[in-house]
Amino acid sequence: MKHILWVVGVIVLVPAIMYVMRFANSAPGTGRTNGLIALILFLIALILFAIFFFKQFRSEGEQDISITKF
Repeated sequence: MKHILWVVGVIVLVPAIMYVMRFANSAPGTGRTNGLIALILFLIALILFAIFFFKQFRSEGEQDISITKF
């Protein structure tokens, strides 16, 4: 499940970068929709990556730690 989040996040970044390029190449005053779509896709990717890293660190934190006597 964790790695699916990572893959989907990377897949969402591809159209986000495409829309950023469209926004950058548009004439002044136009392309506002492309900028908004790119922003929304970047936010979705950011949320997916945050959930991935939260799950990753949480699972690493739940590992048993053995304490040995000296």
